[in-house]
Amino acid sequence: MAQETAHALVSHVIRRLTFSPTKDLVERFVKGAANPQAGAKAAIEWALGAPAKSLTPETLPEDGWDPSLRGWLSNMSSPDAGLHEKMTWFWHTHFANSSEKVGNQNLLHAQQGLFRKHALGNFGILLREISTDPSMLLYLDGSGSNVEAPNENYAREVMELFTLGQGSFTEDDVKAGALALAGWNVDYETGKGTFDAGAALGGEVLFLGRRGRLGVDDVVATLLAHPNCAPFVASKIYAYIAGTSPTKELAAELGKVFRSANYEIAPLIADIVNNPEFLTQRLNRPRYPIEWFIAAYGALGTPRDDAKDGGDIDPWSLQQLDQLPYKPPNVAGWPPGPKWLSPSQQLTRLAYAWGNSWWIRPVEGSDLVATVLQRCALHEVSDATRSALHEAALATAGSADALSVSRRLLTAALCSPEFSLA
Repeated sequence: MAQETAHALVSHVIRRLTFSPTKDLVERFVKGAANPQAGAKAAIEWALGAPAKSLTPETLPEDGWDPSLRGWLSNMSSPDAGLHEKMTWFWHTHFANSSEKVGNQNLLHAQQGLFRKHALGNFGILLREISTDPSMLLYLDGSGSNVEAPNENYAREVMELFTLGQGSFTEDDVKAGALALAGWNVDYETGKGTFDAGAALGGEVLFLGRRGRLGVDDVVATLLAHPNCAPFVASKIYAYIAGTSPTKELAAELGKVFRSANYEIAPLIADIVNNPEFLTQRLNRPRYPIEWFIAAYGALGTPRDDAKDGGDIDPWSLQQLDQLPYKPPNVAGWPPGPKWLSPSQQLTRLAYAWGNSWWIRPVEGSDLVATVLQRCALHEVSDATRSALHEAALATAGSADALSVSRRLLTAALCSPEFSLA
């Protein structure tokens, strides 16, 4: 690991707690800092306390997904977007929903609003609301499920993927959960979930050790009371923020923090990022496509980047990068891990960077490589990366116009190993 500098630590904080560390944002916290840790601490406090951004637009016109996608990406790319925006995306990956199954853009757009409302709020409240959210009712076949023919999809996934993890429940628990959750439907006119008592459970079931005439509130309460729930959810948040999965011992400690905070999300994250170890966990996981995309868009600095509603951000490029919002590969969401560093992913990123570099803000200064690295918020690069950028600059010096040199340098920086890591 390169020497810890204020720039390196602040860039790390902003990479993990927002989407787009820019030169100006990094300098904002480095300037005047008494030491590297002080700048990082100031960046953490800002990210944790940055106000939530609104859902734009609040409702969708008839012409489909584009306004919702552009509005969301505009929020992500905003320089004043803090941790709240990053966690809005996290909950979309945790409670994954797909437009290909749901089909109704207004319902998924409203679900984004639900994640936005509870992004740093209370997990228990979020779990209760997502359990009867119309988009989720459609995606996991809860709408129309009745006690005579209960659908087991949500009952299974809410335990396996959303709250407890594999091995924490039995098939009998799935069946009992499905019965307890029966009776909910989607009202397409109002866009709300409705409950039909006539289609719901009339007798008793045994669900995760709790017996009774249970409904959705009882299911949620039982899940939250399960000893595996807090460690499981806290571990997923930890891996997202810190970049690695916690040890069994650390997962247990995180679970205690989460439970003691009554499943409040903000105190858990504050505990994670204020641990001194967080600042050492740099460049230890891939930059996920949407993170890379937003950061690359900001670094390219196109002349239209101040336009409203996402400006010239093309959300469909994310489809090529395999992480288009509202289109996860399956109910488990987008997987973490090294697949995002594959040669095919790197070639797709290269094509995006080069193809969108025609309208960039040119790189200027006496040291073009240093300027490019600052613009990309790259303050920890290997000698090999720095040498490759210098060679690219020398190869075009005197034989190409400023835009061509800028295109080559920025494209190379955006496809460097360090820019591919978070």
